[in-house]
Amino acid sequence: MQFTIRHQTTYRYAGPIHESYTVCHLQPFSDVEQYCTQFELSSVPRAKVFDYNDRFGNRVHHFSVVPEHSLLAISTRSTVVTARTENTAQASADASRRALLADAKLVSLYDFLQPSPLIEFGPDLSALSGDIGEPSEDLLAWYIHAGTYIKENFEYVKRATNVRTTVAESVRLRAGVCQDFAHVLIALCRDNAIPARYVSGYIFSGQADSVLGAEASHAWCEAYLPPLGWVGYDPTNAKLVNDFFVKIAVGRDYRDVSPVRGVYKGLAQSTMSVNVAMDELYDAAREIELEALHEQQQQQQQ
Repeated sequence: MQFTIRHQTTYRYAGPIHESYTVCHLQPFSDVEQYCTQFELSSVPRAKVFDYNDRFGNRVHHFSVVPEHSLLAISTRSTVVTARTENTAQASADASRRALLADAKLVSLYDFLQPSPLIEFGPDLSALSGDIGEPSEDLLAWYIHAGTYIKENFEYVKRATNVRTTVAESVRLRAGVCQDFAHVLIALCRDNAIPARYVSGYIFSGQADSVLGAEASHAWCEAYLPPLGWVGYDPTNAKLVNDFFVKIAVGRDYRDVSPVRGVYKGLAQSTMSVNVAMDELYDAAREIELEALHEQQQQQQQ
């Protein structure tokens, strides 16, 4: 599938501020499952934008605005093609503990097996893990079961949590948003010695009103399950990641990949608003292919 994504973050300040420094994780990932064909980032006030790759492979942009200003707007436009395979379920039996322990890449995934600032281990997580049950030999089946359990037993409530909410707090509340649900599933995986990482991105709702998190940046979990590799699961909507998801960045937790963060000098308080629009692009080649197939089927029927 092919998407165009427009993302705008606007900060308004009660008074003039100066020397604002901003870091953005907003450029979609490019790998074997998706490719970012176009990306543009601009700001008001205008600033020279620099970029680099961080240690997780994310493309990071940063800029500074030195003169006084009372508004900062960051706008991006991306075009992304997704092409994920759909054979995950068929390979489920191969994703075993034995395969994980024998995988040569496991030693390099230390960061994704340990606690992180927002994902800690403790009695609340242990109790939840006990309710869900220990992983069976089929790690993919347990992974899906754990994610489904979160969907069915946690309530999606906006403003029940914030960007600093930890896993322990989310588990006690049994409520939160996509960020919290992703953190809980990641914590469950790591607590059971399965490497897992946080993914920020977007989900396309299409015509489905029941898709949660489609109106803004979204988040989900990726677990490393050889021979499948990194397998994405969205506990907010209880589904394996497919072509309707666009990955932006990966990290240990939200703090590694927050879409926009920064600092400034000044005493003025700020308010933030975020607007996201994700549209599927018309695929002319695919339309022609479908028309040809339809004509072929009609001819066979005749």
